[in-house]
Amino acid sequence: MRLAPTTTLQVDARSPVAAELLTEYRARTAQSAEQHQAARRVMPGGDTRTTTFHAPYPLSIECGNGCRLWDADGNSYVDFLNNYTALIHGHGPPGVVAAVAAQLHRGTAFPAPNPAQTRLAEILTGRVSSVDLVRFCNSGTEAVMNALRAARAFTGRDLIVKMEGGYHGTFDDVEVSVHPDPDSPATGDRHAPLPVLDEAGVSANTLDNVLVIPFNDLNAAARLMAERGDEVAAVIVEPVLGAGGMIPAAPSFLEGLRALTIEHGALLVFDEVMTFRLEPGGMQEHFRIRPDLTTFAKIIGGGFPVGAFGGRAAVMEQFDPTGSTRLSQSGTFNGNLITMVAGVAAMEALPTEAIGRINRLGDRLRDGLRARLLEASVPTAVTGYGSFAAVHPGATEVRDYRDAASAPSGVRRLLHIALLLEGVFVAPRLTWCTSTAMDERVVDEAIASFGRALDRVAPALA
Repeated sequence: MRLAPTTTLQVDARSPVAAELLTEYRARTAQSAEQHQAARRVMPGGDTRTTTFHAPYPLSIECGNGCRLWDADGNSYVDFLNNYTALIHGHGPPGVVAAVAAQLHRGTAFPAPNPAQTRLAEILTGRVSSVDLVRFCNSGTEAVMNALRAARAFTGRDLIVKMEGGYHGTFDDVEVSVHPDPDSPATGDRHAPLPVLDEAGVSANTLDNVLVIPFNDLNAAARLMAERGDEVAAVIVEPVLGAGGMIPAAPSFLEGLRALTIEHGALLVFDEVMTFRLEPGGMQEHFRIRPDLTTFAKIIGGGFPVGAFGGRAAVMEQFDPTGSTRLSQSGTFNGNLITMVAGVAAMEALPTEAIGRINRLGDRLRDGLRARLLEASVPTAVTGYGSFAAVHPGATEVRDYRDAASAPSGVRRLLHIALLLEGVFVAPRLTWCTSTAMDERVVDEAIASFGRALDRVAPALA
């Protein structure tokens, strides 16, 4: 169905189309519904990870192999979410499985260093030119927490600057303006946003030490640094704004941040938790910018919980227990053997050519999504870089968080359900990523499925 080009993409959640999609979803996922209710009896909301929930209930996934998933009812899906970009090789890659199986018989965790963590550290420092030294932890959240602590210790300052809409985990100091309401007076002007707390339970005084600027707005960054730059310990930024909409940074923006932080004696922190998969040396290689610190997670753990942070030696040596400046960083499962072994296997199976191939698949995916949207006359921006893609129904240009937040959420919800019914597994916010387990045929099939999902949703749009 073709829509009028002037459509505002408002959706009636009570429309017959919405009712039909939800009825079909419930009919084919009865076991997921039953398991969700059982989970709700022992876990608030039925899970231990808020982002996995979507109405009316999330699927219960029983197994995965390669680029495919199967739910509790036996329905098959092509996985374009890959555990929120973490599984760059898809599910059960043989090399990772074999390495983990071999290690299991030799032990899983020791309170001592191990060769595998040294090898993974060598891989990271070898690929990322700005990283002289690296330390491991268990999540992207921990990586960011430790990197910002290192920045504060190194500079003797407290103030952190982050991007509006930037997600850096659940550390309190970055639970600021992650998904603010752009229409609320509390969030201020789009060119001079005010920091707001996103979660209950975060201390109000967090806002004393965290400021926000718009992504891709160098003028705003320059104004803030002119006013407060001498108080800033670090500016943290994702080179591609991930949860905020898969929005690539403008090269001039990141170059400007590097210059501003140097000018004011602050550190520049690149959050490459998601973006490290996009180039062999991360997006900092693409932009040819050397941050002071970089955070990692996701793909470097081979499918197991992981985080890491690293950077120039002068900053990282604060963590050396034999040095004069001691900064502590401990964790029972830091450098966990299974994670390290899996991470080494995953990274060694990711040469430059493999990254280039999945980036080309991502290019093909974004082009195909745009073509289907154009055929349907649906005003939508498709963003991303390399193996990343995101669909923003109702937005025509997306350069920052507020552009992405302007897209009506009801359309995304319906498209997400329609895609699941077509056997395509993506994030509820309509973000996609490719994996090495995919080929052009898989991507083309997904594009065709997206076209059918769009046809199903179109009658509900006005």
